[in-house]
Amino acid sequence: MERMQKSPNSVKKLYCLWIKTGLEEKYIEEIQPALDSDFSENKCSGKLIFLGKQMRLKSGKEYIDPLFPGYVFFEADRAEDFAVLQEGKGFMKILPQSVSPQPLCEKDVEFVYSLLKYGSLIPIVHVQFNVNDRIEILDGPLKGKEASIVAVNRRNNRVNFEVRLMNGMHILGLTYEIVKKCEE
Repeated sequence: MERMQKSPNSVKKLYCLWIKTGLEEKYIEEIQPALDSDFSENKCSGKLIFLGKQMRLKSGKEYIDPLFPGYVFFEADRAEDFAVLQEGKGFMKILPQSVSPQPLCEKDVEFVYSLLKYGSLIPIVHVQFNVNDRIEILDGPLKGKEASIVAVNRRNNRVNFEVRLMNGMHILGLTYEIVKKCEE
């Protein structure tokens, strides 16, 4: 997957699009070419971003799942008119809900870009924990981040934890390998 980093001088804004779950990648395939086309044709350009996570079955088979099911991020170079975004199959709305499209707040933008530092695919993470523990991620794009564990599936090496995004808590589920409990 390609790597992406935030430019300190960047004037780009980041929006969150709500897409029907399961249609995120098809939506990007359909709409990205229109966003890349000549500016005279539309008043909206930029890059659509879908975050995935690497998962592993008990059998050892690995696959990719959405990190935020139903969310596609739009890094806008130009966003005077969002009509082209609304034409894609599965498009629901631009989040957060408001009268007009609003970019993500600075804290959310920093969180999304911290994930994108290593590409758009979150690898299997290394952690150690129990339910209700606070953990620190030891490697990958979430390295150094702390989170509260809400569920652990030790048989399948999966952990669900809460993160803050768009003024709300979202539960992320990742496959893990090794873990270290945070000192309180």
